[in-house]
Amino acid sequence: MSETTIAFRCKDFVLVAAAGLNAFYYIKITDHEDKVTQLDSHKVVACAGENGPRVNFVEYIKCNMALKRMREHGRTITTAAVASFMRNALAQSLRSRDGACLVNSLLAGYDVPPQAGHENEYDSEIAAEGEGGFGVGPRLYYLDYLGTLQEVPYGCHGYGASFVTAALDRHWRPDMTAQEGADLMQRCCDEVRRRVVISNDTFICKAVTANGVELVPSIH
Repeated sequence: MSETTIAFRCKDFVLVAAAGLNAFYYIKITDHEDKVTQLDSHKVVACAGENGPRVNFVEYIKCNMALKRMREHGRTITTAAVASFMRNALAQSLRSRDGACLVNSLLAGYDVPPQAGHENEYDSEIAAEGEGGFGVGPRLYYLDYLGTLQEVPYGCHGYGASFVTAALDRHWRPDMTAQEGADLMQRCCDEVRRRVVISNDTFICKAVTANGVELVPSIH
């Protein structure tokens, strides 16, 4: 998986970036494909993988989330619940005759307080998810094509992952401000461009906060 995806979580936000590279073998199609897909008002997923499986998997997750919201009369789905659903879909594909869905993902979300009238339903759901899904605030989950699922403070996929992980190990802090987070993400993107021979000319970055999902144009 030649493209690189990067994400890290801080106290008030999650930043997610993905290289815009879309290539077929040695043929570059575009450098500006948005691989950070918005799932709802407070969740995004960045996926790395071949074009077909990646697009199909993201659309499958997005449509099932919309169906769940409709059945629950608009009730918010927690990020932990979405991560569990994605993990189950990957595990089922791994054991199917069609073969594994070769997609690695970073799921980011911000769990907001429930709307009026849904408090008891929300409390029962997060209690069922356990300690990792409890409360409100930013969440980040690491998933791979083998069905691995882990909540992490930061994560990355792709050829640039080893370089980015080293930078995040050294410079990431949980109490970073929005500007410090943007500077660190830009540093990670620059490191991938400098160290990886495959084209990663353009990165698309989005922030997930209590106000929703926002594009961060200063990171490229």
